[in-house]
Formats: sequence, C-alpha cells, structure tokens
Amino acid sequence: MTVNLKGRVLAVDYGKKNIGLAYSDEFRLTVQPLPSLPNIGKKDFLKRARELVETLEIREVVVGIPLCMDGSRGDAALAMEKIRRSLEGTLKLAVSEMDERLSTVEALGIWREMTPKRQRKYRTVDSLAAALILERFIGNAG
Repeated sequence: MTVNLKGRVLAVDYGKKNIGLAYSDEFRLTVQPLPSLPNIGKKDFLKRARELVETLEIREVVVGIPLCMDGSRGDAALAMEKIRRSLEGTLKLAVSEMDERLSTVEALGIWREMTPKRQRKYRTVDSLAAALILERFIGNAG
C-alpha cells in the first residue's frame, strides 16, 4: 500500500497493559492524544481500531516498533509486526512502522515535568508515547 500525504494518521503505541493512541489533523500539522485502551486482546483492539478509523476518518496508521538498541528486531518487534499486519488486513489502510526506541522513556521524562492539567490532556503516558511516535512519523514524511 502507498503512503498518503494528506488525511488523518492514527498512531499506536501497543503495550502489554495499555495501548496508547494519538491522531493528526487532516493536514498532518498537529497531533492530539486519545484515551489509551486497556490491552484486553488483539481481537478487541482490532475492533476498536476499526471504530476509531471510521469515526475520525483516518487515512493511514503508524505503529511503534520496539527495535533493539542496536537497531535489530527482537521478539517484541516481531510480535508488533504481526499486529501491524493484522491492522493492515482489518483496516484496509496503509500501516507504517516507526522506530519507537526510547519513546516510552522520553514520554515518562516529559510526563513527570507536566502539570496535572497537561497530563489530563494526554490522559496517560501511553498516549503521550503514541503522540511522540506520530510526531516523528510526520516529521520524517515531510
């Protein structure tokens, strides 16, 4: 599938406990966090992702891939590739990968510096990590 240059993008930070989500505006200039989802299984996630894509008119999805520090793909990255392929098949949209090394660590550092009001905007550190992944993705596409 080809990558779109217009339309909203949904970012996914898929974790064992929570799934962080963020999306862009249709011009890919701004990033907004969404409430994270409790990870209660791939089937539930795919259903909810489909609902988000329809509701928000998403044109493309990007998932964070947890590469090893040396850039290689370990078990976690291979598992995420399976999730990516499932998303692509379910959503019938382009689903890109973005290196998410240290995004959660970076998000935690930013989270600790935020006021409670700003934390409420992002809702969870997982959605902040998804927002960081999406910002990197948009920056690399432009």
